[in-house]
Amino acid sequence: MGIKEGEEIELESTFSHEHRGPLAVEIQGKEIVLAQGIANKMVVETGNGKFVHLLELEAGDNGVVKEIEGGKEIRDGLEHLGLKVGESIKVKGHLAEENYTIEFNGNQIELCTGEASKLLIKVGDKVFQLCQLEADAEGEFVGIISGIALEERPKKAGIEKGENIKLVSRKSTTGPAKHIGCIFYLTLPGGTTVSVGHGMAEKIYG
Repeated sequence: MGIKEGEEIELESTFSHEHRGPLAVEIQGKEIVLAQGIANKMVVETGNGKFVHLLELEAGDNGVVKEIEGGKEIRDGLEHLGLKVGESIKVKGHLAEENYTIEFNGNQIELCTGEASKLLIKVGDKVFQLCQLEADAEGEFVGIISGIALEERPKKAGIEKGENIKLVSRKSTTGPAKHIGCIFYLTLPGGTTVSVGHGMAEKIYG
């Protein structure tokens, strides 16, 4: 991303989408789920030639992915799902939050929908997002679509790649989305502008 200790950064602007919750999109005829922070790292070209972040589109809008900001882990994780630069994408809408309880080695942890969308689980010969599985499904944990607020959770919980994970339950929640999706646009030395989500912003001290 290019943010280093000791460098001066400038807050260019913030963007809070009026909708909350993870974003459902369609690519190659299948639906996948993107956490708000991940959706805002994707720049798409709309039908009228305008370049916007995916999070700015509304349900029913279409576009072509032109850039995926962030590190290689994010791009590689999305490519597992068939999402890469040049793909056509359609916004289905924002999803209601759910709580996901997963079990591994006798331990259990809970995740929200955005977090569950970042965990990649191999069932048979196919890779799914955890949030795409039904209760009682299980498979091999093969990767994570990186996010700074989530990266350490599997490690601290003792989940390593290759571990078998079972989705014990998934339940709808009537409360607000866990993350309100405020995006911060920062200008770095040299004039480069990057976007960071709420989780990343909390890790930056000035």
